[in-house]
Amino acid sequence: MALRIPLGGLELARVRFAVSPAYETVFALAALRRPGVHAVHLPWTRWARPRVPAGPGVDLLLDLAANDRFKPAFLLPAPDVRLPALSDELRRIKAVSASRVREELQTLQVDTSRTRRLAEHPREGVRAAAGALEACFEALIAPHWTRMRRVLEADIAYRAGLLAQGGFEGLFAGLHDEVRFADGVLHVHPQRPPYDKKPVQLNGNGLILCPSVFCWPRVTASVRPVAAGTLRYPARGVATLWERPEPVSDALAALFGRTRAEILTTLAQPATTTDLATRLGVTAGAVSQHLGVLRGAGLVSTSRDGRTVLHLRTDRAEALLA
Repeated sequence: MALRIPLGGLELARVRFAVSPAYETVFALAALRRPGVHAVHLPWTRWARPRVPAGPGVDLLLDLAANDRFKPAFLLPAPDVRLPALSDELRRIKAVSASRVREELQTLQVDTSRTRRLAEHPREGVRAAAGALEACFEALIAPHWTRMRRVLEADIAYRAGLLAQGGFEGLFAGLHDEVRFADGVLHVHPQRPPYDKKPVQLNGNGLILCPSVFCWPRVTASVRPVAAGTLRYPARGVATLWERPEPVSDALAALFGRTRAEILTTLAQPATTTDLATRLGVTAGAVSQHLGVLRGAGLVSTSRDGRTVLHLRTDRAEALLA
């Protein structure tokens, strides 16, 4: 559905970035239901399918994730901080009102015995869904969460650079093919019918831009936000998340030296200096020296997020390795 999100002065001033473990878990379950839609995640779906926890709460979650166009917003709270703990998101999910659950179930249009029971007993059903969400995160997402989080953090650092260079027009121009920003309005799915005549109302709460692993290849937005609005988009580097690095070619090793070539190959995904040292079997000091050379050549970019320093190869390196 085509959406319009007015971003005036106050709303634009309150645009920020965040990620959501709960959102990733819900959309990971959607990827399991429809793996063909999320083909880039097929290696993960093959790994995850036999590890899905059993239980009625999980079956209910799979029902709620089944609609390809809508997901229940009560399972996807807008992040209140940049990286919320899953426990905090689960607490907010459990606090949702019964009327909101029933309203969103009508929009969802998924009719199973479990969703009917949820409509009849919303509080009990939401608690069961929250417990299942936690179990699914631990079984299916947590083993990969460190790498996923680094991809998401690297995307935020990249978008922040675009914002600094080109303002909000530059930021939104490269966010997704189905996102347009013009005359103070953010258009999502502008070519897709049916058109919603009413714009999304943010009511002074701002818009949260959420890079995501499992929403690939689509962009999603909250239609009737109760707090800040959300726009979720595929993070850069998602396509490489499940790939195993290819062996470094002799030609590339001859050009850069084998260790530097291995660093460039590994940095298809964001990594810390310690990650690289562990993976390549060399000291962190040696990795730092090599990174300095590669950074000086414009082949590696480095960004800091709190105490974490992430490295990623640049577009110049991508072109060189293509």
